[in-house]
Amino acid sequence: MKVIVLKHNIKPLCETRLDEPRPEVVMMTDSSLLKSGNPFFVPDFAEHFVAHPYAVLRISRLGKNIARRFASRYYDGLTAGFFVEAQGLRERFGTDGAGAVANAFDGAAILGDFLALEKVFTENFEVKINGKIMLLCPRALLMVLIDDMIEYVSRYFTLKIGDLIYVCCTGARMELVPDSVVSASINGNEVLHFKVK
Repeated sequence: MKVIVLKHNIKPLCETRLDEPRPEVVMMTDSSLLKSGNPFFVPDFAEHFVAHPYAVLRISRLGKNIARRFASRYYDGLTAGFFVEAQGLRERFGTDGAGAVANAFDGAAILGDFLALEKVFTENFEVKINGKIMLLCPRALLMVLIDDMIEYVSRYFTLKIGDLIYVCCTGARMELVPDSVVSASINGNEVLHFKVK
């Protein structure tokens, strides 16, 4: 199973100029996953840890070089999740050297419980974190982003059943502070709940 995180993909590729950078792809292992209900233990190798809310889709078919118009056939569930980044490692590893240590450590991909698509695709895709709206994405934009990212990723990687793709549609972020409790809901359905220790 692959866990694929797409950083900096807030707007669809069809709306980006050719000279703008493509989304950064972060590959994670299954040990990077932290499922809802399990606590996030703050590691001791960085100054602090920042969580970015994401929409997460579950791949349901084998596919390679998937055209955007067929992308909706390749996933069967959606949830909310967090991509956690370790901050303050540049001095230790150099400007670009932190890599997987900062982005793919154990527990860095927090994953909610999946919902059937009909429960998700209402007018907006709204994620509340501790009761506050942190991610609000119009349905049409979210579907374009998802289809866009499936086409983009499948150029380079064969997608397999059970693979997870983290798709961002917000610049929101929050610091994970010990002794806090984080919950997330999609359109009123709680999908994620965990403690920070």
